Amino acid sequence: MDKLAEYVTSSAKSDAGWELVLEFSSTHRCMPDEVVRGGHIIAAHLQKLGLKPIIHMPSLYLGIPVSAQIVLPHSTIKAKASALSPAISNLKAPLIHLKARSSKSRVHTDDPSQLFENTFENEDDARKAITGHIVLTEGLSNPARTLLLQRWGAAAVIAINPGDRSHWGTNSVIWGSPEEQETNLLPKIASVAVSFDEGQKLIQTAASGDQITLSVEALHGWFKQPVITLDIASADGCEDFILLHSHYDSWEVGVGDNATGNAVLLEVARLLSQPELRLKRGVRICWWPGHSAGRYAGSTWYADYFALELEKNCVAHVNCDSPGCRDATSYASIRSNEVLGDLVKQTVAKLFHQQTEITHPGRAGDYSFYNLGISGCMLTSSMIPKAERERRGWYDVGGCGGDPAWHSEFDTLEIADQNILLNDVQLYSLLVLQLAQAERLPIQLTSAFERIRLEITKLVENLGERVNLGQINALLKEIPELITALTLPDSKHFNEKARRAAQLMLRLSYTEKDSFAQDPARALPFIPLLTPVRIASKPLSPEATPAAQRALNRVQSALVQIADILR
Repeated sequence: MDKLAEYVTSSAKSDAGWELVLEFSSTHRCMPDEVVRGGHIIAAHLQKLGLKPIIHMPSLYLGIPVSAQIVLPHSTIKAKASALSPAISNLKAPLIHLKARSSKSRVHTDDPSQLFENTFENEDDARKAITGHIVLTEGLSNPARTLLLQRWGAAAVIAINPGDRSHWGTNSVIWGSPEEQETNLLPKIASVAVSFDEGQKLIQTAASGDQITLSVEALHGWFKQPVITLDIASADGCEDFILLHSHYDSWEVGVGDNATGNAVLLEVARLLSQPELRLKRGVRICWWPGHSAGRYAGSTWYADYFALELEKNCVAHVNCDSPGCRDATSYASIRSNEVLGDLVKQTVAKLFHQQTEITHPGRAGDYSFYNLGISGCMLTSSMIPKAERERRGWYDVGGCGGDPAWHSEFDTLEIADQNILLNDVQLYSLLVLQLAQAERLPIQLTSAFERIRLEITKLVENLGERVNLGQINALLKEIPELITALTLPDSKHFNEKARRAAQLMLRLSYTEKDSFAQDPARALPFIPLLTPVRIASKPLSPEATPAAQRALNRVQSALVQIADILR
């Protein structure tokens, strides 16, 4: 174990973090005034440690579900509406059951062939079948599915969750607070969740042809919410910094999601603020509101408001969601962007002697920094081992270490474990400390660009002579050679060149809009700019050629910029 790892394992603590978990375990942080109180509690805990937080108070758009119920002919079911669902009063409609292909899929797709076993010949047939009905389907909340069903004329959506409890979710494909021209994209139909057993009653009701009555109470509007930040400065005034962040709004008391994450950040702040560390780069720690009820509105506001500073000086971001949960001893799979994947794997091996598979975070969590080109790692961390979850008959959820208490009223104090919390304090402290102290940044360009190269090569095959590939093939060959030269021990300006190249690679890989915009909160294909090429027939038809050529031009321009930085 190297010196940084030894320092972390000997210095990390969990007692101050556990005090925050205990206080949050009796503090609701869902309604706007509750979130304000939660933000001030975090600030008070930081001040107790002698640290000086900053409290920003932006206005965020929130859509908070208050209650929901479904009235059947002979019974009533309490449901959980998804965030940003509209309020509904006594909506009476028949049910239609669209059986889902998999109740375990959490990919936010709107592809009906992936979503449903039922198939329709075309959109007109789908609208004829769906219009005026409340759609009943299996799975967790899926905003892209809601938007598809809304287009088909559905009156509402009921998601049958896989187990004996239902889960809150979200219902909007807008990332963050909506721009004025996006407000029409807020969902016009509600999505509510019920448990598996309640869902079986509804399936029987659908088969009988009886109508149901759905009501949703919701609070929508713009609310001032605290964004809490803490800066730990570098020793020599370097303006570069690492961004460590977690959300603190929750469903009810939300202990495993995400009081434990807030506690980890508190402990990392205490450890990294020790003056003897003399950080080479600064560390900025942020606690976000608006994660659930605002679809990442807090982190998105921060990405907007501090965009130019982040683009220039933020080396990487590290996300902390649902650490420190009971029985969560496995680090077998962790999410990270490609350039930081090796760092994550090596850090887990140092601390826990476990091998880690790196998976991509997707368009989820508070990864609100893609368009700025800031690579990130982590989302969830420690998990209950997969074999144990399968033994217990649990299904996949998005947090709480894999415990189905996630996004429910059952996410209470017993979900957390102080010893496992200490493990995650060590993990996050060491990850951030390595990024802050490394002479040469642990940025891995080779694997990131290899994935780009393989995808472009596959998509441009057999395009024919209708399009001009220009320098694309030559650049795909040259850039790996430039990366190899940059990583030589005697190469100059590695940090600056690697950072800027990584920014462009991330944007090319995962974004469609410009640097200061936000792409939708839905699954995008790898290298979204190439979608016109991806969906076009081969060989290209005349009608598909203009869009394909423009897409290739944009990609070639990005490759030229990457090569210019690396040369």
